Formats: sequence, C-alpha cells, structure tokens
Amino acid sequence: MVKLVIFNELSNARNPNNMQVLHTVLQHSPEQAPKFLAMVFQDLLTNKDDYLRASRALLREIIKQTKHEINFQSFCFGLMQERKEPSYVDMEFKERFVIQVTDLLTVSMMLGITAQVKEAGIAWDKGEKKNLEGLRSFQNQIASIQRDAVWWLHTVVPTISKVGAKDYVHCLHKVLFTEQPETYYKWDNWPPESDRNFFLRLCSEVPLLEDTLMRILVIGLSRDLPLGPADAMELADHLVKRAAGVQSDDLEVLRVERIQLIDAVLNLCTYHHPENIQLPAGYQPPNLAISTLYWKAWLLILVVAAFNPQRIGLAAWDGYPTLKMLMEMVMTNNYSYPPCTVADEDTKTEMINRELQISQREKQEILAFESHLAAASTKQTITESNSLLLSQLTSLDPQGPPRRPPPPVQEQIKSLNQSLRLGHLLCRSRNPDFLLNIIQRQASSQSMPWLADLVQSSEGSLDVLPVQCLCEFLLHDAADESQSIEDDDEAESKEQRAKKRQRQQKQRQLLGRLQDLLLGPKADEQTTCEVLDYFLRRLSSSQVASRVLAMKGLSLVLGEGGLKDGDERDQPMDEDSMDAELLPGYQWLLQDLPKLPLFDSVRGMTSTALQQAIHMETDPQTISAYLIYLSQHAPVEEQASHNDLALDVARLIVERSTIMNSLFSKHSSRPESEAMLSAFLNIFSSYIRRMRKTKEGEDLYSWSESQDQVFLRWTTGETATMHILVVHAMVILLTLGPPKGESDFFHLLDIWFPDKKPLPTAFLVDTSEEALLLPDWLKLRMIRSEVSRLVDAALQDLEPQQLLLFVQSFGIPVSSMSKLLQYLDQAVSHDPQSLEQNIMDKHYMAHLVEVQHERGATGGHTFHSLLSSSLPSERDSADTSKVKVTVETPHSSVKMRAASQLPVVGPEDDLTGMLLQIFPLKVDPRWPGPPPSQLSLALQQALAKELMRAKQGQVQQCSLAFRLLQAIAALLTSAHAGPIVMSMHRSHALSCPLMRQLHLYQRLVSQDISFSSLFLKVTVEMLIWLDNPTVEAGPLKTLLRSFAGQSSHNHRHADVRTGFLHLAEALAYRGDTEVPLRAIIAMLKAGDRCNAEAELIGKVLHGLMEVKSPYLEELLSLLMTVGTQNGTAGPVAMVISLLLQESEERAVKKEVDSNNCEVTKSGLSSGLLVDWLEHLDPEVTSVCPDLQQKLLFTLNKVRGTPAYRPYLLALLTHQSNWSTLLQCISALLGKRRDYKLDPSSALDFLWACSHIPRIWQGRDQKIPQKKTEKFVLRLSSEELISLVDLILSESDLNSHDSQQCDDKSSVDQASRSLIQSRLPLLHSYCNGDLENIKKVSEYLISCAKKWEDRAMSKRCQNLLLQIYLHFPEVIQHVTLPEGTFSSGGAADGSSCKLDILVHRLVTLLAEIGDSKSAESRVSDANLACRKMAVSHPVLLLRHLPMIAGLLHSRIHLNMHEFRQQNHMTFFSNMLAILELLQPLVFHSDHQRALQDCFLSFMKVLQNFQRTRSPLVFINKFLQFTQKYITHDAAAAIPYLQKHSDILQCLCAENPDLVQLKSLLAGLTLPVTSSSAEVTAEERDDDMSTGSLPLVSISASVSLSTADMTMYLKKMSRGEAVEDVLEVLTEVDDKSRRSPEIIQYFINDLQRLMVSPEELCRNMAFSLALRCMQNNPCLATDFLPTFMYCMGSGNFDVVQTALRNLPEYVLLCQEHADILLHKAFLVGIYGQIDTSTMIAESMKVLHMEATT
Repeated sequence: MVKLVIFNELSNARNPNNMQVLHTVLQHSPEQAPKFLAMVFQDLLTNKDDYLRASRALLREIIKQTKHEINFQSFCFGLMQERKEPSYVDMEFKERFVIQVTDLLTVSMMLGITAQVKEAGIAWDKGEKKNLEGLRSFQNQIASIQRDAVWWLHTVVPTISKVGAKDYVHCLHKVLFTEQPETYYKWDNWPPESDRNFFLRLCSEVPLLEDTLMRILVIGLSRDLPLGPADAMELADHLVKRAAGVQSDDLEVLRVERIQLIDAVLNLCTYHHPENIQLPAGYQPPNLAISTLYWKAWLLILVVAAFNPQRIGLAAWDGYPTLKMLMEMVMTNNYSYPPCTVADEDTKTEMINRELQISQREKQEILAFESHLAAASTKQTITESNSLLLSQLTSLDPQGPPRRPPPPVQEQIKSLNQSLRLGHLLCRSRNPDFLLNIIQRQASSQSMPWLADLVQSSEGSLDVLPVQCLCEFLLHDAADESQSIEDDDEAESKEQRAKKRQRQQKQRQLLGRLQDLLLGPKADEQTTCEVLDYFLRRLSSSQVASRVLAMKGLSLVLGEGGLKDGDERDQPMDEDSMDAELLPGYQWLLQDLPKLPLFDSVRGMTSTALQQAIHMETDPQTISAYLIYLSQHAPVEEQASHNDLALDVARLIVERSTIMNSLFSKHSSRPESEAMLSAFLNIFSSYIRRMRKTKEGEDLYSWSESQDQVFLRWTTGETATMHILVVHAMVILLTLGPPKGESDFFHLLDIWFPDKKPLPTAFLVDTSEEALLLPDWLKLRMIRSEVSRLVDAALQDLEPQQLLLFVQSFGIPVSSMSKLLQYLDQAVSHDPQSLEQNIMDKHYMAHLVEVQHERGATGGHTFHSLLSSSLPSERDSADTSKVKVTVETPHSSVKMRAASQLPVVGPEDDLTGMLLQIFPLKVDPRWPGPPPSQLSLALQQALAKELMRAKQGQVQQCSLAFRLLQAIAALLTSAHAGPIVMSMHRSHALSCPLMRQLHLYQRLVSQDISFSSLFLKVTVEMLIWLDNPTVEAGPLKTLLRSFAGQSSHNHRHADVRTGFLHLAEALAYRGDTEVPLRAIIAMLKAGDRCNAEAELIGKVLHGLMEVKSPYLEELLSLLMTVGTQNGTAGPVAMVISLLLQESEERAVKKEVDSNNCEVTKSGLSSGLLVDWLEHLDPEVTSVCPDLQQKLLFTLNKVRGTPAYRPYLLALLTHQSNWSTLLQCISALLGKRRDYKLDPSSALDFLWACSHIPRIWQGRDQKIPQKKTEKFVLRLSSEELISLVDLILSESDLNSHDSQQCDDKSSVDQASRSLIQSRLPLLHSYCNGDLENIKKVSEYLISCAKKWEDRAMSKRCQNLLLQIYLHFPEVIQHVTLPEGTFSSGGAADGSSCKLDILVHRLVTLLAEIGDSKSAESRVSDANLACRKMAVSHPVLLLRHLPMIAGLLHSRIHLNMHEFRQQNHMTFFSNMLAILELLQPLVFHSDHQRALQDCFLSFMKVLQNFQRTRSPLVFINKFLQFTQKYITHDAAAAIPYLQKHSDILQCLCAENPDLVQLKSLLAGLTLPVTSSSAEVTAEERDDDMSTGSLPLVSISASVSLSTADMTMYLKKMSRGEAVEDVLEVLTEVDDKSRRSPEIIQYFINDLQRLMVSPEELCRNMAFSLALRCMQNNPCLATDFLPTFMYCMGSGNFDVVQTALRNLPEYVLLCQEHADILLHKAFLVGIYGQIDTSTMIAESMKVLHMEATT
C-alpha cells in the first residue's frame, strides 16, 4: 500500500489524498510503516534514472505533511537494510545507490529538527536552560542513527559493492557530519541558507555512543576497508573532542564501558614495516608506534577516561603509567615532567634518568630496525643524521614506565584541559577517588598549590570535594598566610590585595564548611573522624613544619568552633581553664577538642595519635600539652589501652632524657612543669591502682610481649604484672620530688618505697626468675634525688664495688654523699679486705674523700684512714722515698741522676706489672704514678749488667733476660696482646733499647735453644700485630724484621734435606721463607740430589700453600721434574696426599666455625695440584688407583664436596678408556674399601658414565616418535644392591645434615625428593628388566624388616614406593610391606607410570551424554576404575582430590538438571569406587579430599529435598559413613557433627531410614576429641563396637536363607531348563539392587557358562560379569572357566565368550596377554573371525574408544 501511494504521488495522475493516507498508515503502524517507507525509497534509488533529488523533495513533503510524526530511527534503519532481491543483486549502479542512501540518511537526520527542537537550541545558545527535553531527545536520536549508519558502512556496504576509497570515506564523514557543508545542500539548496549552519551544528553537537567509536576504530584496524589507521585516529579524535565539548549535567555525551577501547586505540598507532621486506632470521623487530598518532591516542583516551572514571579511568590509573601521569597533570593543572605529584627528589631524579635511558635504548632499537630495513631494500648505511624513522617513531610500551610528553603535546593537554575541564571531571570522581589518592600519596611532603586552585575553582561545590582535600587546602592556606605575614603589606598592589581578600573569603567559607562537619547539626561520626584523623596523623610526622601546620589547622578548625552568631561561649571548667592559661597556645586541645559533640567517637583515635606524637615531638611545651590531655581524657576503660598509655609515657620518661631534663630543669623554672609532673603522677597513679587490683592468674600480655614484663609482689600480699620500663619511669618521677599542690606523689612513694617496710619483689614473667628491680643507673638517680626515702632505699644492700662506683659519681647532693661515706665506713669495719681489693687507685680515692669533706660532707673517716694506712705498704719505704724524690724533682732540672736514684729490679719483682707500667694500655691523668722512663732505665741497667756477665761467660740459670722474655710472651698470649704491642710501638724510645739488649743476649747464648726459640716466637708474634696495614711503619717494626731474618738464616745449607729442614722451621715460627726457599730452588736447578723424605717435602709444601708463597709453583715444578725420573707414582701420591690433607683441614675449620655456612672451597694451590695431577695422569685413576679413587670418592668429615672433585670426575669420564672406567665402577660397587664412600659423588659419576657423549656418537640424532630407552651398562645383582645402598646412604647423610635447621616433615620431604631424583639412575642400571627390579625390591623388603621402625626402614619403604610408582607390575611378583603405602610420598609431586591413564579414566567417568557411545565409554571407564581400585588402590588415591573437584563441580545444579544430565550415575559410580578403596581411603593423607567428597554427597542429597530421594544411593552412603566412623572416629565424628544439619534435613524427608536416625542420635553424644588421647586399652575396647552406638548398617540382602537354599537346589539339579532360567531370572532381578548376592552362586554360574542352552549361558555370563564388576577381585576366579569356554568345541559357547571378551579383559587385566593369545589361537585354528573382538579389547584396554 505504501508503495502504491508513493508511486502514485510521483506519477502524473496524482491522487490528492496520498499524504493523508500515508499519514494514517504511519499513525496506525508507527514501527512497521517507516520500514516499508524506507524500502520504497530504496526501490526508487535502484532505478536507472537518478531519483535522488525527487526522493529528497518527496521525503521533505512527507515529513511536512505528517507533522514530523514518524519514527526517524526506524526509517533510517530501514534504509540501511540489505536487500536480497534479484533487482538489488544485479543492480548496475551500486556505488551510486550507497552514496544516495547516505544522502537520504543525512536529510532524515536534519528533518528531525522540529520547531520545538529549533526553539530549544536557540535558547540553549543564549544560555537558557529550560524545556530541554525535546533537544536532548533529538540529540540522542541523531547519536543512535549515526551508530546505525557506522554499523551499515562497516558490515552491509562491503557486501553490496566494493565502494571506492574516496567515496567510502566521504560517506563515513557525511553521516557523522564531519564533511564539507556544501555536500549537504548541493542537490536542492535545502536546508535554506538562513538555517544551514544552525541545522548542521545541531546535528553535529550530539553525544558519541560507545558502539560508534569502537566501530570506527575497528574499521581503521581492518585491512579490507578503505579507512586507514591514521584517518581513523583523526576521525575518532575529532568525534571524541566534539562530543566532550557538548558536555552537560543532563546529557551523557561520551559513555564508554569497554576497557578494550584502550587497546584498540593504541593498536591504531602501531607501526608496521612493509610486508615485502624480509627481516633477518631470528631478529625480532621492536614494538614501535608512530609518534604523532601515539600521543594523539593518549589524549583521546584521556578525554574518554575523564568522562568514564569508573571503568576507563580506573583501568588507565591502575594499568597505564603514562596515562596516569597525564591524568595527574590535568588534575593538578601542572604539565611539567616529572609530574608535581612526585614529591620525593630521589624519585624525580630516578624518573629523569630512566627516561634518558629509555630514550637512548629506543634510539638504538629504531636505528637497528631501520638498518635491517635498509639492508633489505636500499642497502644504505643508517645513522642518526640520515635516519627517516628516528623522528617519526617511538617505543610502544603502554604499560611501561611513563614517558615524557613532547612540548607540543604538553600544550595540547593544557588547551584540552582548559576547554573541556578534564581535571575538574576527574577530581569530581569519588569512586574511584583519584584526588584523594594523590593527596594521601603526597601527604605533607610538599606544598600543593594546584589544590588551592582546584578548591578556588569549585564555586559553591565544596561538598563535592573529599574532606581530606578541604583539610589540605586549609593547611596550604595556613602555610601561605605564615609566609605572607613576613612580606611588606605596603608593597602589595591592588590586584594582589583583591586576590588576597578573595582568598581569605574562600578560606572562611572552607573553614565554615569544616566546622560545620564537626559541630553542625549534621555532624556524623565518619566525617568527624576523617577531619581529625587528617590533622592528627601529621602530629607524629618527622618534619617540624608538618607538625606545626597540623597544630595550626586544628586550632583553626576547633578554636572558632564554639562561637556562633549571637551565641556566647560557655565558661570553661576550672581544670581546663587553668591548664589552658598555663599553655595558651594549646587551647584547641585542652579546652575545645573535649567539647566536640562527637568527642566520645574520636577520643580513642586522638589518644593514639598523641601517644605516637610524644615520641616524635621536640618542643617541651607541646609535649606538656599532650600529656596533660592524656592524663585527663585518655580512654583507659580497656586494659590493653591502659597498658599502651602507660608504656608510651614510660618510654618518654626513660628514653628521652633530653626532653625530661628540659621540662624539669632546676635552673629554668617553667610554670607548666608542675602541671606536667602532676599529669605524669595522675597517669601512673591510676595505672598502678588498676594493676594491683587485677587477679594473679589474669593474662594481661601476650607471650611475645612477656619478655620485658615483671611480676611484682608486695609484702601486703598485693600483686601486679607490668612492663619494667613503667616501673623505672615511676621511680624516675619520684626522684623529681613532690609538685606544688595536691598530687598522687606520696601515694606512689608509699607503694614503691613503703616507710620501714621491705620493697616489693619482682620476678620475670617468662622465666619466673627473680628480676633486678632497681639497676645501678636508677639507684644513682635515686641517690642524686632530694627525697631521703629514695636515697635510703638506693643505699640498702650495696656491694663494695657499687659503693665505690657511686662515691666517684658527680652531681650527688652533700646529704646523699654523707650517707654514702657512712656506708663506706661500715663496709670498712665489716670486710676491709674485699673493699681494699676493689680500689684501683688509692691515692685518687683518698684525694676524692678529702674533696667531699671540703664540700661539707660528713663521715668517711674510717675509709680515709684505710686508704692512708695502706699506701706505704705497696713497696719498700726506702724505694718509695726514692721514688717520691724522683717525682718531686722539678722537670726543669737537667742534672744527671745518680744510679742510686733509680729503682732496683730484684729477682722477685713482678716484671709483667713493670712492663704494664712502662707501656701502659691507657694513660690515667688523675693520679701520677712512677715515671715509665725511670722503670725502663732500671731494666736497661739490670740487663746491661747481665750482658757484661754473659760476655765473661757467667750465664745464670734463671736470668733476668729470660724472665723478661717470658713476661713479654705471657702478655702476648693474653687478652691485652694488641694494646701492649701498640704501646711498645708508640713508645719505641723505650722498647727498642730493651729489644736490642735481648737480641745481644740471644747471640751471646746461641747454644741455648729454648731462649733462641722463645725470642724468635716473641719477635714473630709482635710482627704479626705490627704487619697490619693500618699500623704505620716505625723503628720497632724495622728492628724486629731484621731480628727475625737473622734468627732464621745464620748459616748456609749443606744439602737439600737440610734446606727443607730449615724451611720447615721457618714456616713453623712464621719466619722469612724467601732465603731458604731460594737456596733449595738453586740447589735443585744445579742438579743436587733430592734426598729429603716424602713426608718432609709434603710438610713443607703444605706450609707454603698455607702462606700462599709465590715460589710454590716453581718449587713444585722442580720437584715434579726430579720425581718423575723414577716414575710418576711418587709425585702422584704426593699430590694426592696434599689434596687430601687440605680437604681434611678445611673440613675441620668448617666444623669448628659453626656459623660458617659456605660450601667447601679450594684455593689457588689446590688448582695447581689438580693441574699437575692431570698432567701426570690424564686418566686420573690409572697410576695409583686406590689412592686416586679415595681422592675422588672419599667422604669428608663435614659434608661438602671439594671444589676440584667435579673437575676430576669430568676428566675421569671424558679422558679415561673403558677398562679404567669399568675398573672404577667395579671398585665403587664392590665391598672392599678402606675408606667411607661419598654417595653423592659416586652416584653422580655413575650417572655420568651412562651419558658420556662418546657413547652416542654416530647415532641417529632424530628422536623417534615412540622412543625406547637404550641402556648402556649391565650390572650384576650384587652391584645393583650396592647401588641401592648408595642411594639409601645419600638420603641418610642428607637427612642428618638437614635435621639441624629443618623440622621433621621438611626433612622427610627432602629425603623423598632425593630418592626420587635417583630413581632414573636405578632404572637405567636395572636395564628395565623386571627380574632386576624384583631383586632390588626383595632386597629393600629385607632391609626394611631388618631396620624395623628406624628411619632407614622408612627410607627403604620410600624407595620401594617410588619403584612401585614407576613399575606397578612389580606388585605381582613381590609382597610389599604394610607400611609402604602409608609411609607418605604416594600423593606428593612424584610422577607415576599410570597417572595419565587414571586421569583419562576419571575424566571419562565424569563425562555426560545421552548417546550410546557416551554410555559405553562411561561403562568401560567405570569397569577400569573399579579394577584399578582393587589392583592398584594407591595409584587411584593419588587422584582423589581431582575426584573431589569433579564431584564438587556438580553440586550447584538443581534436581531437574541433575537428573536430565545423568549426573547421578557419576555420583553412584564414585561412591562404589570409594567403597572398593577401603581402608586406604581413610588414611590421614587423604582426609581432606575424602571429606570434600563427603560434603559433595551430602549437598547432593540435600538438593533432593521435596523430590523422590535415591534410597539405594542413600543406603550405600550411610554404609560408607559407618565404615568411616568405625575406622577413624576422631576425624569422622567432628566432621559429621559440623554438617549434621544436612543429615537432619535428609532424615526429615526420609523418616523411614532407621540407619540415618541412629547415626544422628549417635552424633549428639560426646566423643573423644583426638585419637591420640585415647589409651591403648580403651582403643581395644572400642574397636569392636565403634565410637558411636549405631544400629548395624549392612547391605539389604533381598534373599532369605530359605530362598537361597531353594535356588541353589534348583540350579544344581539342572533337570529342567525352565527351572534354571526361573532361578537365574530371579537372581538377575534381585542382584540389580544387591549385586553381592551373586557370590553365593559362583560355582553354578561357572558350570552354566558352558551350557549348550543359549538363554542359560547368556544369563550366566551376564551375572558373572555383574559379579566381577561389583568386586573385581573375583575376576581371576573365572579365568579357568573363560579359557575353557574359548577352547570349547561348541561354536555357540565360543561365540558367547568372545562377545564378552572385551569387558572381561578389562576386569582381568593382569591376565590380558593369556586371554588375547587364546583368542588369537581360536581365530587361527577354529576358523573364527576373532580380530574384531581382539581389536575391541585392545581399544578398551588403552581407552582408545574415546577418540
């Protein structure tokens, strides 16, 4: 009808009612009519003649006549529909058709501008925001039509015609209104000139839909469409910015949800090199982007992210650092790099350096890439100067580090931000809150001027910004205000003053907002906490400026809070006002903060912040205010909070002594000090009262905190537990004296120091030992106090050394010093000897007492008399007077002292003490002693006399020189060796003469060997200290070196042996080895015979290796040259002995130093010896086999392989011939050895022997698809046993080493891993032979029995288990011990031969499907799994977690889905398999997976509520549950009790289940919590009845005894076939529910399987297979019958057996070879085609039927 009307309208015989009819049709069918109208217009455009102009005019007339009552979107969508009619398919002018449809689309969009839309658009241009609904509807309509048009150009147009690139791009731009204006009106000058620009602007300023943008990007990425990536990027960028410019609160202009947009945009800028250029093989071109497009892409995504912060914005912030940087730039209005949000200077420097590195690397990659391109095309050499790509490309790593934008891009970002307000949009987002993230990241690290601009620009919208932003702006203004105060006000211009007034107004507005949040009627707990938390966190900042700003902000927010318009401030409380007057700058804390309406909500947070702040704050006045607040308002209702408060305050008192001294200094009286002290006392007084009220057994601290806690007990019987620092802090407070006014001072004093009563005793909480309550430093503070009771308490029970220490301290008042001196007098009368022993310097101490007497102290006279009386007794009075004369002699005297003035050195004098006086360790300037030079002169004089006598031959037996040398040696072996040598080094004027005299004496008595050796020892030991690089050279050092050289080499060597002897002596005493070494080398070079013993040479070489002599290599070379003249055995033996000796010494050193965890290393000398060993014997073990094998394979005392051993083993395997290697292998695996073997080295060598590259030379390098292992060596049974012993020994040694640092479980795990790693070696040497594996297994079984319950038995079982996992068939030949499968390791990460098969079977079993093939696969898999559960339960249990997962993945299904998809079969099969896995399935290793299976079963049964429950499945589940409880009640019952609600619901649905009721009744009874707590007797008693009084749950046997007897008689009689069939049918029917009853008829079934009656025979086979399926263990019992059937002469019997062959083979896999061989013979000789059945059996065995 529409077509008729339109064509009539265009004809000459035009009906005047056409438009009226068309209007009526459009009103009647507003959805369908526009589509048909569009089809008519499509028909018009397909004509040969051009109908575009006529169509435009007709369309305008229709719209005009219908008064715009047409669905424009449906009409346009109809124009874009693809037509399949022949006229369209064979259309001649397809390109013209597409272009004209595009034109009609644009006309239709402009025709949608009604008078109302036009009026609203004009009003919008004038800034009027009213009646915008029509305009918004029009804009959304245009956006939808444009979305459809882009879809049409993307999907439909390419199928119509291959439009030219120019026309295609023109159409795309035209529908998006980005084409030139004349293209829209050139056909008929519509729209008229007056409306053209307005209409075009209305149609272009519309939202951009997500689908439109994504399709443009996809078109640009497509190679089949003409729009290129650059053009697509340009178009998308223009559309995004155009849409963003139309932003309004009531219009979504740019909504994008898909994160894929980011990747699509970035893909547009990717650079692709020309396809015809072939890059070098292996070269991977870098990911590059075109620079201009790359940054245009980032700007496009930035605009989209600003309009979509929740999706695109969050993804950009989290995953694209460059985009995050651009977002921060527009938010902060700062476009520098690095961005201003990076506060740390180090981070900024790191970013700049990283950018430089990335730029340099990027440049190198582009140049290399362009070089490859040029090499394949122009052959030109590419450099930076002639590179074309360097300026055009950049690295494409969007998720890498942020890159620096080029300056033009920075300007573009700035311009975009100003025009589109992107930063404002991002800052306005609260979820996610980008602005809060930046503020919290910067915190108070630097000022944020951009934040001020942001707040300034948010006119009237402070509630949109986060509270933290407002607080930060307030702090920023406070900082600016403090800086501006310092500026000159007169210098300000009018503009500056206006800005300042505006800023102050904004600050008042902001402050009012924050105060309203805290004090207004709408104040809530969250905002109050946020505001205060922002400031309070900064109080504990490490920067002073930050703390000051935070306090200023708090004073601003809280200080004006109480003043409202017309209100007066309440009068403060007396206590608060008094504290506020003392601390006027902290009124906000002490007076205003407690008056907050929600103060109780922030009290705990405030106290915590202030407790942290007192440890960081450095201003005493601020700390005072904090502590006064804490003493009044800290929440101490909870014990933990009270403990924290007391401990924090105690740490302040004890650890911050500088602050305490400033607060309570005697010289500067602070008014707040009294209030501060009262606050301290108040805090601790309330705390001690509370702690003394707690019960003795109450836990106040966790164990980790108890190490510093003490348990206090008073004589009154009260007790308390508190931190030791709290006790010390209270004592320190008491030493300050009582404050003025009322306080708790005397209350605390009575608690800690009761008058005339003992002090409380303290005990350590963690060890219960008695603790030292008052250490010496605290007693000293008590003594310095003015409180007499504290002084008396400190002086009680002091030891003499403590009294002497305190009396020498400074700052003690006269009264306390008098008491100290009195106690010293008492100590003299009580025990004068011990007191006298503790006095180091009596002269000084006597002088000190006299000084104290001059201060006014009393007492100490007895002590002074003791000092005075003991002074003359130190040495003879005559000597003392002489010394005094010497001391009192003026220093200006230049007279020569007479010999009689020097002290006389007697034979009984203490030479050690005299040396300490001559060379003092440290000089004490307080009291002069005898001058050291006098004692030194006395010693020199005595030695000179002795030298004179020695020259005359009068040598004394115990001379002064020998005693002096012994004294020096004793000092050098003491703890003061270093200081005494350094003192002698410094006082060389005194030490050098003494050493020269001793050297002269040694030369005079050279025959005295003891003196010479002692002198050499002293010289060498002193040189050891002086040879330190930090010690400067001096006369003493030079002198000692000359002595050492002369003492060691004062005669020539007669022969080589003598030279070696003297060299050994020099090495022993650490003398100079160079001279004798050179002499030996010279004699050997001259051809002298080497007559030294091998032991002596080895000793010397070992010593040279220790001192790292540079002549070692030369000497060794000469010795080897000389030694090899008589064969190489001698030198080889010497080298090996040296290597062994070095290894042993290193092992001993490692053993002594327990902290040394390094591996055994070898020095350069070892390398030299190894090189010689390789030179002398290239085969390593051919010259001295026993000794060399010991070197290679001996076990060190401390575990660790010498560094040279792997190299020597490599030489052995690569350079030795086969006979040497075989001899070495035989020696390793033999029993005749005189050393302990290192199993790791031996096993590594054996592994290497089978992998020597020479073995595989000439072999095919291509590995066949079905690889078969090739074995190299064949060992005897004894050698295999030795190999097994090595594996066990290695595991044993490794566990001994690991037990020191690891727990038992990790040691066992490491042992299993080590055994697993050696299993391929054992497999290789067993040659895969089952007989060898059987012998190894038997040996391991015997070892396990021999070791019984020891660790070695467990290792044998582990190795047996690993062998079983790799060779499951071994279980058919040996019987593994019971503990093998429970020893752990079966379910760990080890591999197993059957894992793939089991995984495939379980996966097949879980398959769902309705087809017969699927059912057949599931049935075969079920049979295979049941067989596996019987034959290899351990291997199936390894996959129990997988089974649990498969079960769990189905419990969410409802019952309809569960039944329809046949999941119940899977659950039933799995339950039956778990029953076959008993009892191993109940082992603790599988407990978690088993309980997961239980939970899945119960969840499924729970889902069956209000439906028909599967009673058979429930009964089996209850039977299995009972067996679980019987086996492990301790684990089963708590688990079932946990899920008893499911069982209760199941019982309610099935009230007839007696077993379930019994189970639930038993679960309510108390049971033993752990099986470990039950005694053996109780366990034995409970074994018979189980842990719960449950009803016996057994299989419901459906045959009574009478019936069974009757059936057996009928079957055995066998007279009538009908009777037998009747019985078989009855058994078949009953066995479907209870298959176990078939076991009673096995004998009859075996007889009937060969019956000639087909029905009986088939029924017998069916029942037999069902019996075997239920219990696969019975499959072997039917083997003889089955073999007889296949060999029967009856053809039908044979056919029946062959039909059932695949299923029986699967159930009797261990005998599959016999069965298949029999079937093959039947086919050969019986002329029966058995190939199908054999093939089917093979498929079932390998589960190939699944493919």
